[in-house]
Amino acid sequence: MRTLKINFWTTEDYHQEGLITLNEILNSGCKESQLYIHFKVKYRQKLIDVIRKSQAQKRIWDNAESIDVYESENQINSSNSNPEDIIVYDSLVKEVITKLTPSYRKLLKRHLRGEDVTRMEKYRLKERIKQILFDGD
Repeated sequence: MRTLKINFWTTEDYHQEGLITLNEILNSGCKESQLYIHFKVKYRQKLIDVIRKSQAQKRIWDNAESIDVYESENQINSSNSNPEDIIVYDSLVKEVITKLTPSYRKLLKRHLRGEDVTRMEKYRLKERIKQILFDGD
């Protein structure tokens, strides 16, 4: 726990992973004289794997492309959508619309109707919607 700190793990998580590792080693038929060495190496490797996996997951979110709300609307309105997608989309639209200021509501409605919206207006609207959805504003 001191050498490899995993931020989202508690002491119980370390103990549980240690017990799982020990069980795997005992089931593999390891000699008792080499048990400590095998445990130490395998346990450390597992902790390193967890850290790498969490960092890889973080990189995915850091490098993820943004989702265009308007593209999602077209996908959901297509014939390939299922009822759950429609329900989720409708609830998100309602939540977003209620939290938008009147000027942003007008802008969103203009855009959804296909009227001309400047690039800057689209950007501001998209950022505001992302703020509502992801920042809990």
